[in-house]
Amino acid sequence: MDILALILVLATIVGTVDAETIRIKDNAGQKITLKLACIYVPKATAQAIPATQKLKQLLPPLSPVVIRRTEKLRSDRIVGEVFVNNRSVNLLMVESGNAIVDRETLQNCSESKTQYLIAEANAKNHRWGLWQQSNNPITQPKILSWRGKLIYEEIPPVMSVKAYLGEEFFLISHTPNQTRLVLRPSVQVSRDQLRSLQNQEVEITAEYVAGTRPSPNQVACPLDADGQCMPQGAGYQVLSIKLAK
Repeated sequence: MDILALILVLATIVGTVDAETIRIKDNAGQKITLKLACIYVPKATAQAIPATQKLKQLLPPLSPVVIRRTEKLRSDRIVGEVFVNNRSVNLLMVESGNAIVDRETLQNCSESKTQYLIAEANAKNHRWGLWQQSNNPITQPKILSWRGKLIYEEIPPVMSVKAYLGEEFFLISHTPNQTRLVLRPSVQVSRDQLRSLQNQEVEITAEYVAGTRPSPNQVACPLDADGQCMPQGAGYQVLSIKLAK
């Protein structure tokens, strides 16, 4: 039976891609990429690395899990809620401060909506994980050099958090944690140049930019825990790029 035809799926963990994406295998051996439903982890922050480590801790390879599928993206990609011992891993990520609630898709977790919001408020109050920035802003190095694989992901034409954030270029770095960085075009390196190097091993220099928040009165936007628009444009602005030798 096709894994994507089911609402509840029995599966085994293959591995962790990043703080909100995993690989699973169903009982027939089919491998599927799964995006954790109802949560969001800003990738262009230093806390994304420990958040990924937390997810790996919660979901080590070969762990048996139950998946409640909420959305089908492609034949090999789904969105869903992951359960281990009847506990939602998505919710555990929010409770520990390693993810924030994606209010735009929270209706997909309607049965536990209140739990998600309470968990986020508690994590924020204690300054756990991603919320450490409130009191202890992380100092980003001005110019960074990275080596890794350049990935391009097409932005969906429909209104979504991904479309709002405009995140389409990523670098999977050659580090022990395989950090996934959000890349942004710049005056020096255009979007077309980045697009031409997709799936290539590259070397880059980049400068971190925090992004800006539009006013909710001016534009429809996904909101964070403070009721403010999520920042747009956050990521590493590419200053130079070349094929890795």
